[in-house]
Amino acid sequence: MPAYQWDFAAILQYRDVLASGIGMTFRVLALSLTMGIVLGLALAPLRAARTRWLRWPAQGVIEVVRTVPPLVLLVWAYYCLPILTPLKLSAYWTCVLALGTYGSVFFAEIFRSGLQSVDHGMVEAALAVGMTPLKALVRISAPIAFLRILPAFVGQCVMSIKNSVLGSYIAVGELLYQGQRLSTATFRPLEVLTFVALFFVVTILPLSLLAGYVERRIQTRYFKR
Repeated sequence: MPAYQWDFAAILQYRDVLASGIGMTFRVLALSLTMGIVLGLALAPLRAARTRWLRWPAQGVIEVVRTVPPLVLLVWAYYCLPILTPLKLSAYWTCVLALGTYGSVFFAEIFRSGLQSVDHGMVEAALAVGMTPLKALVRISAPIAFLRILPAFVGQCVMSIKNSVLGSYIAVGELLYQGQRLSTATFRPLEVLTFVALFFVVTILPLSLLAGYVERRIQTRYFKR
C-alpha cells in the first residue's frame, strides 16, 4: 500500500474559502460569546437570589439547558422552533442564539460561584467605612471574584470557541463547514483537518497563556503575602 503523500498546496489554493470560513467562525464566536456572558451576568444574581420565585426559575433554566448536548440544542432550535413558534431564523442566527444560550448557563454558574466565594465580612467592612453597595461590589467583590473565576471563565471561553464548529451541522459557513467542502473538492481531508486543528491551536493557546499570565500578575500584585 503506497504511503500517503501530504500536499498542502492543494488546499492553500483555496485560501479565500478558508479565509471566509475563519471570518464566519470569528463572527459566530464574537456574538455567541458576548450573548453568553451578558445572559450569564443576568442569570447569576437570579440564581443566587434568596427569594424562591426568582431563584427557582433561573435554576430550572440553567439545569435544563446544561443537560442538553450543544449539538442537540442547535439542531432542535434550527428545525423545531420554526414549527413550534412563528420564529424563523437563518442558520447563522440560530447558531448564534443556540450557542449563546448554551454558554450563558455555564457563565451564570461561574459568576455566581465567584460572587458567593467572596467573604461577606469584607463586604460588610466596606459598607461600614461608607462605601455604597455598588462601590463595594466594584472595588471589593468583583476583583476578588474575577481572580477566583478566571480559570473557569477562560475554560468556558475555550469551550465556546470549540463549539463554534457545530454550526457546520446546519450549514453555517464557518471553518469546519468550508473545510468539509474543500475535502470533497480536493480529496485532501487530512490536510484540511490538520489546517482546522492548527487554527484552533493558534487561537486557543495564546488565550490560555494570557489568562495564566494575568492570574499570576493579579496574585502577585494584590494577594502577595
